[in-house]
Amino acid sequence: MSLAYILQDLDDPDFEDIHGDDETGGFAADKALRLLVSSLYTSWRPGDGVPFLAAARVALTSGEPQAAASPVIPDVLLAQGVSPAAEWWKPVHRIYRVSRFGKAPDLVLDLLARSHDKAEAHTARHQMYERLGVTYRVVYDPCGLLTSQPVTVFERQNGHLTARQDTQLSHLGLGLTIWRGTFEGRTDTWLRWTDAHGNLLLTGDELAAHWHRRATELEAGRHAAPAPDGASAT
Repeated sequence: MSLAYILQDLDDPDFEDIHGDDETGGFAADKALRLLVSSLYTSWRPGDGVPFLAAARVALTSGEPQAAASPVIPDVLLAQGVSPAAEWWKPVHRIYRVSRFGKAPDLVLDLLARSHDKAEAHTARHQMYERLGVTYRVVYDPCGLLTSQPVTVFERQNGHLTARQDTQLSHLGLGLTIWRGTFEGRTDTWLRWTDAHGNLLLTGDELAAHWHRRATELEAGRHAAPAPDGASAT
């Protein structure tokens, strides 16, 4: 996968010295997550006008007093039917507490972008998502740290997050696909949302370009159309 520049070459002896303190995945991960969140707000319209909340790197916890586990921070979370608090700058409202929102996120996504994203941490995180009641977990592994498959979707079945054979999120009317193209001036391979019919959810720039083309085509068609009978062509 071309997003391997997130890690560069792990055989490079200078890798740990240069990148050992990187906990985020760097510029590539930042842009990849922004693409995912922004295209939801630009192009996704859940049925019946249901509100939704999509966020990058917001902590997630049960919020129950007896729960001693530390919060987990998915790279993306998505929840239908919820809205952030009006006073969202207050510390109590800065994270996603299941007890406050009344439901677990419908989806969490983890982008594996660090050399120490190992199987043990992956398993512990997976189990926490199961306990919280998450419906879908997506693991995006563009650098092949744990698997040769870049995208794996887990769906909640009988209380467990079980791997699907595809990348469809049928309860949300969404899917995921790997797409080669340009986003914010960077041509690369990206993870993108699709709708239930496989169409990409457009970014703001793509949507603006689409309507610009449509307007240009309509204007060209108006000038090319023959004048009605009895009228003068201009």
